[in-house]
Amino acid sequence: MSNSLLLIGEHPATLDGEGRIQLPVSLRDEINPRRADFSLMANLEPDGSICLRERRDWEDFVEDLRRSPAENAQTRRTLLFLASSSAPVKCDKSGRVRIPDVLLLQVGLDRSTMEHRDVVLVGNFSDMRVWSPEGWSSFREEARAEYESGIDSLLGHKRLGPEGLVDRETA
Repeated sequence: MSNSLLLIGEHPATLDGEGRIQLPVSLRDEINPRRADFSLMANLEPDGSICLRERRDWEDFVEDLRRSPAENAQTRRTLLFLASSSAPVKCDKSGRVRIPDVLLLQVGLDRSTMEHRDVVLVGNFSDMRVWSPEGWSSFREEARAEYESGIDSLLGHKRLGPEGLVDRETA
């Protein structure tokens, strides 16, 4: 999804009998599925979620991966697995997204059983992630435990002040 998007938050949802997820208003308003050129792609992520991106952003992502300088058997297998674990998804005008069953099953979701229909949609700034509640809970706990060191790593030797990022030694 384009860099101007701000998809944030944690949103519980439920798969309906047809395997559709109703996007919450805050996410739906941000992506605007009523646009004539709107199209989504879904792919399995290594963290155990399904990523939803606008098609043009997904194509840019894949092209960047395909241009990787490391051309070996592992990169070819990784690209093939990514291709096999990706699919275009339908998003109707009311913001219901239909993810293929094969992807849902890989993350522990199943529209055919009531106990596996609950999902958690998580905004990831420019894309959305679809998680099973158990998968998200586990990921969230691990990420929370690493949050402080992760922020420090992202900031490097800088701190965030009223004037923006500044060097810690000179501040």
